[in-house]
Amino acid sequence: MPVVREHFRSDDVSEAETYIHRSYGSVELDAQDLVFEESSVGDERFGLRRLDIRGGYSAECDLDAVIVVHSDAQYEWEIDGERGDAAEPVLFQPGYTLACRLEDTRVRVVALPLGALTELARTVYNDETLAVRFDGGRAVDPALLRAWRSASTLAFTAEESLDNDLARASLFRSIAVSTLEAFPLLGDRRERAETVAQQQRAYRSAVSFFEQNASLPITVDDAAAAAGVGSAALRRAFLAHSAAGRTPLQHLTAVRLDAARADIVATAIGSLDDLGEIASRWGFTVSSLTRQHLEVYGIRPQELLGL
Repeated sequence: MPVVREHFRSDDVSEAETYIHRSYGSVELDAQDLVFEESSVGDERFGLRRLDIRGGYSAECDLDAVIVVHSDAQYEWEIDGERGDAAEPVLFQPGYTLACRLEDTRVRVVALPLGALTELARTVYNDETLAVRFDGGRAVDPALLRAWRSASTLAFTAEESLDNDLARASLFRSIAVSTLEAFPLLGDRRERAETVAQQQRAYRSAVSFFEQNASLPITVDDAAAAAGVGSAALRRAFLAHSAAGRTPLQHLTAVRLDAARADIVATAIGSLDDLGEIASRWGFTVSSLTRQHLEVYGIRPQELLGL
């Protein structure tokens, strides 16, 4: 999926009004002097926005995604009769009209489309019927809020790496799971926590099984049995808890590829026959090992052997 980047800066009130209206909805600019700057980056799963405002304006927008807003100065909001500020991160969800007033402030916004967030939540909590709705916009616990801040800071500081699919998938998972955990998601929190703990145990057990038995003709079903879950449940556990977003099969392949590379590095230069033996030892053909080694490490194994 493509990454979309945008940057806008203007000290012309009319230009700023046009941009804000296009991006956020109705807007009222009440300052003669306004410098509006915004940078955004994201894909269909999440978006990050930085706003730097000099001067002030008011705006209203109909929310079509879950957003978390954090401001270092004056950001006043009103939604469905409730008012507040964004000195601490505050979450808003689709189905409401957000009215806000910004003045001389810097703002960070994390946007999570409801569909992408729901899909991940169903995987994380092993509940295919879960409908993501939040019961309020403030974090439920200071420790969970610190975890959300860490994930958010990492996402914003890693903006330049978001062209990498793997890095982007990892950052999406990190910020999305942190949002689901930090803010008051409707439903039984204790039950969800137990589900996450079960998945974590299954994930760790399977990872250990793969690492200890990668040289044997094991399958994903074998790892699921060792972890005490079904194959479908193990897949959900990996999608929820693998930092790289790998499936169990992808993780097993990665473990075997790392082991094959270690053997190649330890092999004498010019040993073509040994390459075939190494590939077979770790469940590859020479061609599949060559292809995957090149994809992951940027070099063909033959080159490491001087062939």
